[in-house]
Amino acid sequence: MFNDYMWQTYLNAGGEIVVSLFEQNLTGNLSQDYIETIGKFRLSYCPEKAIIEDTAQQLQDLSKDLNDNLALLESGEYTIESAMQFLYNGIKGEGNYSAQDVFACFSDSIEYFTTSLAAEIPDLFTPYYFKYNFNVLEKIAQEFDIELPSMPIKKDYEGRFYFYGDICGAFLDFREKHHMSPYELCAFLYDFAPKYIGGIDSYIIKDLPEPKSAYFIGGSKDDKFLASDADTITCWQCNPDTRAGDMIVMYLRTPVSAVDSVWRSVSIGFNDPFFYYYRCTYIAHPVSIKQISQKQLQKDKIFKDVPIVRKNMQGINGVELMPSEYNYLMELAKTDVPRLEFVVTDGNQDFVNEKDVENKLIKPLIAKLGYSEEEYVQQLYIEIGNHNHALIPDFVLLPVTTRGHQSAFALIEAKLSIPNLKEMEEVRIQARSYARQLNVKYSVIASKDKVWVYAPDDDFTKEIFSASWGELNNADTFSHLLKLIGKRAGN
Repeated sequence: MFNDYMWQTYLNAGGEIVVSLFEQNLTGNLSQDYIETIGKFRLSYCPEKAIIEDTAQQLQDLSKDLNDNLALLESGEYTIESAMQFLYNGIKGEGNYSAQDVFACFSDSIEYFTTSLAAEIPDLFTPYYFKYNFNVLEKIAQEFDIELPSMPIKKDYEGRFYFYGDICGAFLDFREKHHMSPYELCAFLYDFAPKYIGGIDSYIIKDLPEPKSAYFIGGSKDDKFLASDADTITCWQCNPDTRAGDMIVMYLRTPVSAVDSVWRSVSIGFNDPFFYYYRCTYIAHPVSIKQISQKQLQKDKIFKDVPIVRKNMQGINGVELMPSEYNYLMELAKTDVPRLEFVVTDGNQDFVNEKDVENKLIKPLIAKLGYSEEEYVQQLYIEIGNHNHALIPDFVLLPVTTRGHQSAFALIEAKLSIPNLKEMEEVRIQARSYARQLNVKYSVIASKDKVWVYAPDDDFTKEIFSASWGELNNADTFSHLLKLIGKRAGN
């Protein structure tokens, strides 16, 4: 929530100087001081120096062009939409360029284009300095109630180009609501707000949890040097389901064509509409390993049948490895990095009552699935009708309670044992009533012997997953359950 007192305190404590810097430079020529200051701002919320250096280079190029009276737009009255259309046509030119080509040019030089637009029409456009950091903008928007428009899908390149205009529309609404000048908005977005939400520490995880998944990424031979820098943190195309701590396996393409290093994801995966490849995460802690060539993988008894290997490693970025595949690959590489191992239960426990199942099996399982104690409720009270009845499921994951409405991501109903089909049907009906009321995505039944998972597609009738507790100690089996009901960025 926007706090006017804190904002005014920022302005009085030096923020007015930042506002003045934006106004002087966006109404005149870009100074070296401006370029260096933008770099300092970015350092507070972007950990990759190469990104910051690229931003500085684009602003350096723009400063020279502005001195030559560069104008992206012709003189006249513009709306956000008409100015964006003019720019689109200008980038497209007379050549036979596709929407993908136009977007590629725009996204690659987004700081150049957007700063120029902000200089030409400051009442409508705001320079964009969140390249590879749309996750930071989303956090700022969530914190200060900026209503961002819906993100276009990856293949909608034209929509992704015009999305910048939509973002500027959201900025304009926010600015007018809080009576800011265009230059106060810039100070807010790039100095005040990133520091307020915690900057880099708001999404880069230092104390990594145990890895839960492993993903391939692809690089060129020129990326090999990255693995030699133990302190590097870099943004990479990956899977948006990536969690902090997950294992990232770097495969270098031609002429190397080999697995070369292993990294850790230090952020959750996210979508960035202005990143050409759309899906990304930040990776760090590289470990160089004994190279395993594509030819070796194609001849290996295990990997020869893995789909990505059969596709000659095409489209490799973000492809998930089964835990058994990843662990086996690390054995081939003879490297000492974390393996994907999930010990859910030791199998040597006594269960006297339902509470034992809850405390000895279900609660440890919920933790293994990535949920903190604050992210689930035991014995959630659900009022029904005129308050004369109530439903009380045993465990509710990610509950959301608003006035007159309750919902959740999943529920778990516990039983000591389910000895026959008749009792199983009774438990399933009971769990279904909870699931309907809470509009969950998954309904789970757990006894001392087994776990069953149901989904709403068939009204929670047929199991979509089941396993004994012993089977859940198998990494591949647990990974399947993790994909269904594990804690992820989007839930």
